[in-house]
Amino acid sequence: MRPPQRVKNVTESVTKAVEGLRTSLTVVQSPRLRAVTKNINSGSIKSEGKGVNPVKTPTKRARKVKEPPTYIIPPIKRLETTFKGRLGYACLNTVLRNSTPSIFCSRTCRIDTIKKEGMNFLKELGRQNMADLTKLIEWNAAHHIKFFRMSSEMFPFAAHSVYQYSLEYAQEELKEAGETAKRLGVRLTSHPGQFTQLGSPKPVVVENAIRDLNYHCEMMDRMGLDKDSVMIIHGGGVYGDKASALERFKTNFARLSANVQNRLVLENDEMCYNVDDLLPVCEELGIPLVFDYHHDWIYPSTLPYQELMPRILETWEKRGIKPKQHLSEPRKGAETVMEKRAHADRCQRLPEGLPDDMDLMIEAKDKEQAVFHLFRIYDLAETVYEDLRPPVEEETKETLGRKSNKRKMTAVVGDGEGAVTDTNVGEVAIEGSASKRRRSSRAISGVKNYVEKDEEE
Repeated sequence: MRPPQRVKNVTESVTKAVEGLRTSLTVVQSPRLRAVTKNINSGSIKSEGKGVNPVKTPTKRARKVKEPPTYIIPPIKRLETTFKGRLGYACLNTVLRNSTPSIFCSRTCRIDTIKKEGMNFLKELGRQNMADLTKLIEWNAAHHIKFFRMSSEMFPFAAHSVYQYSLEYAQEELKEAGETAKRLGVRLTSHPGQFTQLGSPKPVVVENAIRDLNYHCEMMDRMGLDKDSVMIIHGGGVYGDKASALERFKTNFARLSANVQNRLVLENDEMCYNVDDLLPVCEELGIPLVFDYHHDWIYPSTLPYQELMPRILETWEKRGIKPKQHLSEPRKGAETVMEKRAHADRCQRLPEGLPDDMDLMIEAKDKEQAVFHLFRIYDLAETVYEDLRPPVEEETKETLGRKSNKRKMTAVVGDGEGAVTDTNVGEVAIEGSASKRRRSSRAISGVKNYVEKDEEE
C-alpha cells in the first residue's frame, strides 16, 4: 500500500532539510558544528519515516603498535684491575627517572607552593621520595650496584628555618628503605649541600649547617643504617683566612651531637681545601677523609696521593668504617679551571694506586650508565644488557644538565636479534620495558641494545 500523501510530504521535507543542513555546514569552521556535520554524514542523526537511511556505527581504527627503539652499544676496551670493592653513583637513576611511572627521589617545591598547599603537601613529597628510594635500591641490587648516595632533597625543606619538620611521620617508609638496603647489602651515604659550612664566620650560616646535618642524621638513624652510612661535606669557604676558617670548623664540630659526629666525614675539594689542608684536621678530630681523585688533580697536595694514601686510609680504620673515595674525570677539551671542574659523562679508567677493598663513588653525568661502563671495562660484574644506554657520540665541554641551553634529543637505532655477550658482534639484548624520552641524546629509554665487539688490551 502506498503511504498517505501527508506522510510522504513530511518525509520529503525532512530529507531536504537534512541535505540542506549538510550543505550549509560544510563551510562552517566551528568545532561544534563540524561535529554535527560529521554526525549527519555518518547517519547518526535519525529521521522518522520510510526512505531514510539507517544509523551507521562508526568503526574504530586499530591503534598502531610502536616498535621499541634499539640502542647501538659501542665496544669497550678491556682492562684489568685488582679492585674488589663496590662501585656506586649519586642520587638519580636515568633509566628509572624516565620510566612510566617515573621513579626518583628528589621531588620538591617552592615556598609559594607550601604557603598555598600546606605542610601536608610538602611532607607527602618526602614520603613519595622515600618510597621510591626502596624501588631504586632494589633495582640497583638487581643490577649489581651495591653503593648509592641518597639525594639531599629526600625530605624537602626538612632543615629549613621556618618549614622544618620531624621525619617521624614517614617512619614506615624510612624503615622499609633501610631494611631493604640492609637485606640486599647496599651501602647508602649522603652529601649535604654546598651551603653546609661549619667554618663560616656568620652565625646564621653555621646554625643552618648544623640543622642540615641534624636532618640528614635523623633520616639515616630512622632508617636504621649502620656507621658505614656517612655524611660527606667539604671544608667550605676560606673567607680570606684559611687558618681561621679551619679553627672555626673545629669549634663548631664540637657543637655537633655525637650521632652527627659519628657520621660526618670530610672531602678534599678543588678550590679551597686540598688534602694538605684537611688531613691534619681529620687526624686531630678523628674524622675520616674522603679522597677525591678529580679534585686532587685540579688542586693537588704537596706529595703524590699514593704517598698520602696510608694516612688517608688510617682515618677510616681508626673509626672502623669502610673507606670510600670519589672518582670523576674532566670533560673532553677542558682547559680552564672552571672547565676542568665539570664532570665527564663517564669515567674511562680506574685510578692508579686505588686501594683494593674500599667503595668508589662514580661522580659522572651518566649515573648508573657510568657504573655499567666500568663494570664492562674491568669485568667487575655481570652486565644486564637490556638496561645499557649508549654514550653521546662525541662529548664536548658543554654538559647536558640544567644549566645547558644546548640540549639535544636524538635516538640511536640498530638492527638484529639474538643473545648478547660482550664478545658477540651484531647481536641484540633481550627485551625490557619501554619508557619516556630523556632530555639528552643517549637516554631515550628502549628495550633492545646492539652490542659491538669489545677489545682486549
